[in-house]
Amino acid sequence: MIKLTNNALNDLTENKLILLYILKNLDMPLTNVQITDTIMNDGLMNYFVLQQYLSDLVNAKQIKIYHKDGKQLYKITHKGRETLTYFENRIDFSKRENIHKTILNKKADFKRSTEVISDYTPSDNNEYIVDCKIIENHTALIELKLTVGTKAQAKAMCEDWRKNPSRIYSQIISAFAEKENKKSL
Repeated sequence: MIKLTNNALNDLTENKLILLYILKNLDMPLTNVQITDTIMNDGLMNYFVLQQYLSDLVNAKQIKIYHKDGKQLYKITHKGRETLTYFENRIDFSKRENIHKTILNKKADFKRSTEVISDYTPSDNNEYIVDCKIIENHTALIELKLTVGTKAQAKAMCEDWRKNPSRIYSQIISAFAEKENKKSL
């Protein structure tokens, strides 16, 4: 049996509370990458410790995982909020202040990234249907459904859409505008 010192136990407790605190204060589901980015930005814990604590919190039903639009998202549960209510003061005040600054800087980026959606599904003809969307203020700016021949192509298109939605959207609009401009000449 491993025996933890008081400092190690306090660090473990504080780090788990920090994760709950971030999820509560961002008040939106986050991907593992977004959580990792937030934690690593402030140097609060290393990657491997973070992953272990996320797993522990999921197993303790403090955080739940669900899937939406092909993404695995983490969200604080009622039980996690309740725990935080009782023990939030165990997070050092200066750390809470730094976390709030980070949250203010990242929240808009995180919201924007959740509004870029891409997913693929197999079709009947050994092909894949790629569905790509950009949602702004609950309205689809663009929604594309494309059929491709392989799963690798579908994955690559989804990844490119998530990484470069503005560029791709601009290229599509430019292509239509160019065609329209040629008609009017």
